[in-house]
Amino acid sequence: MPTLRDVIAGPWRAVLVLGVTEILSWGAIFYPPVLTVPLIADERGWSMSFAMGGFSLALLTAGLVSPRVGRLIDRYGGHRVMPIGSLLGAVGLALIVYAVHPAAYLAVWILLGVATAATLYDPAFATLGRIFGLRARRPITTLTLAGGFASTVSWPVTHVLLDAVGWQGTYLIFAAVLALVAAFMALYVRRIPLPQKSLQSVLSVQPTAG
Repeated sequence: MPTLRDVIAGPWRAVLVLGVTEILSWGAIFYPPVLTVPLIADERGWSMSFAMGGFSLALLTAGLVSPRVGRLIDRYGGHRVMPIGSLLGAVGLALIVYAVHPAAYLAVWILLGVATAATLYDPAFATLGRIFGLRARRPITTLTLAGGFASTVSWPVTHVLLDAVGWQGTYLIFAAVLALVAAFMALYVRRIPLPQKSLQSVLSVQPTAG
């Protein structure tokens, strides 16, 4: 088990930082659509199938760009890719408020799909692999468990925000969270020294994201 010193000043602080980052990223991008998309469809006069199709398009995009994102992670590290993904997510969440044309709406979801591929588990696992090397199994498992709290946090918070500021205000708040908090936390991981060992030895022990 990691000591308190490891969590505060040692390499395990990356698990803490990335754990919070994953909760925020999943909670801002992945989970809110089940609550926000019906409101978007109703306000803009679109069918539920079309409105939810934007979210499906984001998932498809994430799958298509994942190989490219993976190559960027191999070359530059997840600790560099994740801040960019967080900022793309912030831009996408802000733009969806103003995407009143159907084509613009779908284009924003494509952008959010790219952000999804660059902010969720894969780049975070790669970052931990670079930090911990062959000992990455436990940190990755811990991060996965932490990320599981995202829905527990996201849905109640989204409900409260929808009642208070509507879906537009909710997405603008989530955009600010990704821009000011998630990106900062991902950048903070850069301050942790990275070993020179190859990442390939730990890829086989990464758990599958659910």
